[in-house]
Amino acid sequence: MTTKVSRWIGIALQLLLVAGLTFLAGATRRHVLDAQRQLTADGSIPFTLESALAFRRIQLVYRDGDLPKIDQGIQYPHGVVTRETDTLGVERIYARVAKLWPGTLPLAEKIRGLHLAWFCLAIPGMFFWVKWMGGGAAGGFWAAAFYAVAISAVARATGQELSHENNALPLLLGHLAAAAWARNRAQRFRAKAVAGWISAGLAALALCAWDMVQFYLLLLLGWELAVAIRGELSKEDLWARAVPLMAALVAAGLRNPYLRAHGFLVAPTLALGWGMLLAGAPAAQRQRVATRVVLGLLPLAGCLALAHFYLPAYGHFGSLLWAKLRFFNVRPENPALLTFEQRILWAPALNSTSWALLWEWFPFLLVLTAAAVWGLMRGTVRNRTEFADFPPLLFYLLASLAAFILFFRFHVWLAIFACGIVGLWAGQWKASGGRWTRGALAALLVFGWLAEARQPWFGPFRWEESPVETPGAPKWDGPLYWGRPNVYAAETEALMDHLRNFVAPEPVLANFGISAGIAAYGGCPVVLHPKFESADIRLRVREYGEALFTGGEAEFRDWMEAHGATVYVHSMGEFSEIQPGLQMRYMVDALDPATNAAARLFEQRPEELKHFAPQFANRKYRVFRLKRSPVAARLAEALAEQARAALEAGELAAAETKGAHALRMDADNEEAQAILRHATALRDAGFRAEEDEDWTGEASSLAPTRPWP
Repeated sequence: MTTKVSRWIGIALQLLLVAGLTFLAGATRRHVLDAQRQLTADGSIPFTLESALAFRRIQLVYRDGDLPKIDQGIQYPHGVVTRETDTLGVERIYARVAKLWPGTLPLAEKIRGLHLAWFCLAIPGMFFWVKWMGGGAAGGFWAAAFYAVAISAVARATGQELSHENNALPLLLGHLAAAAWARNRAQRFRAKAVAGWISAGLAALALCAWDMVQFYLLLLLGWELAVAIRGELSKEDLWARAVPLMAALVAAGLRNPYLRAHGFLVAPTLALGWGMLLAGAPAAQRQRVATRVVLGLLPLAGCLALAHFYLPAYGHFGSLLWAKLRFFNVRPENPALLTFEQRILWAPALNSTSWALLWEWFPFLLVLTAAAVWGLMRGTVRNRTEFADFPPLLFYLLASLAAFILFFRFHVWLAIFACGIVGLWAGQWKASGGRWTRGALAALLVFGWLAEARQPWFGPFRWEESPVETPGAPKWDGPLYWGRPNVYAAETEALMDHLRNFVAPEPVLANFGISAGIAAYGGCPVVLHPKFESADIRLRVREYGEALFTGGEAEFRDWMEAHGATVYVHSMGEFSEIQPGLQMRYMVDALDPATNAAARLFEQRPEELKHFAPQFANRKYRVFRLKRSPVAARLAEALAEQARAALEAGELAAAETKGAHALRMDADNEEAQAILRHATALRDAGFRAEEDEDWTGEASSLAPTRPWP
């Protein structure tokens, strides 16, 4: 067998191995997803929070072909500028592929499948990144194998929820792989430059898909700035890696509306990059270190001078970081010690990481990572082998670990860099000493992989009772543990049915935990937006919380009417003694509200309400309608006009439904009363007009009804 044939056979075997790991990653995540289906009678899994908004956007594109410039269904009545409020770009792709999908599978299930399939492309990215870093095929295999089953990489990638990170991570790992190939495999400058541009383009696309990619870019550009200041940035690396990366990031900042609106072009991330270019320029590399330090830090000074452009978008995160450092990463029981932004952000998934969470989400991977760091550092000294990618990778790992301790959400980055370190170490097993040493290393890797794989397939080592004990409800163990537990799935479904049938398309006020679900499934525009990256969004949530817990019923009614809502959905449990630090009364510094506070009336004494009429209730949600509201009266007039037009067109059922809805909003509306009397007379006379087949009397679950102007 010739060397060329052997080489092609080896490539084919590696590709087959990568395909097998990709399939394992998909099967593992699907196993966790399927466990969540027992929570609902029909096996459906509604999207929640920001995932519900992401699904709603896909629905709109699926129906209309594009997103509205201003989405009045969110942050009603003014709405939000769609492309400046969230990182968009995948909605068209998902909608188009879903339309081509054969069969009658529900849209949500199609999107889950596409979301999961796309994320699984991160497995090949992990394999080739570690392989081209110097870990070889063996190192790439172990890195990808751990990333395929580690719960820290699995839990948020099952498709139960739609997250920006799962759109970005395959692109980011492709960027890492291309960068590693350019550094370690490309022999000619042209090849390095082509790989550098590909890597830069993938990094920019990942940033457009997920804003938190800026964390990685801060680490990358900070490291490269240090390299340039040390005088070690070669001319070849400058033009093949640094310049393409900055060009791609600047283009993304100019082209992407979200990044442009958030001041990315003058943010610290790009300031580090400009410093890298200034200190790494050939003329600067010939100067003294002090000169390169000044050149490298000069853009940061300019960044501070322009802070007012990006602080409104990112300052709240810095405020939370300062609070965690100030209180040694322990949330104070007294909310007065924190600002509103610090209180409301110090919650999942930006909560602090406890020891229990650390071992639950990294049962063995961090142990292996520590051994890998020690082994790689020891091998570098003893055998004088140099891994050009190991020092920056170690820096990324340690920075991610520190961020993970402060913010649990950063487990995403820790998992990536931990798998990279372990894979790089595993790839050196042939140089690890004698036969017994290599055998012990192999046994340790196999044991660690089995320990990590056990988590998603069989549940956590540390088992906890269900947070809410409900007779007949499933226990939160096994793979069910790793989903987003919807304890009130049946109650939520009943609420959405009521809203679709009796409220939509009226504007609804509800807390941000259920607002997105109402917008996506209830067919109603919502006043609150469950996203806190905008100062005006955070201000509105604060005003809502203060009106609910520090104001009386009249004050709450006035605030609600000022924002155009006619119906209020109250979520029970606002006075629970379980984790009060995660409740809205903690967020607005009102742990013990006054007896006449609106929240106490809605939850404890609804019979005393004077301005609200109860409409619906179950053990989790209560729906109240404003009485004698001028807002409701205006909307009732508009709906009565629609009912009159339907009646004149012979659409009797539509006229009756719209007229009845108008009377629910305003019982004194004479137009609606007349229409219903006329419709009743027609039915009594045996009227059998052809009914409008498109009218169902409820808002579509596929695409929410547009709100009234």
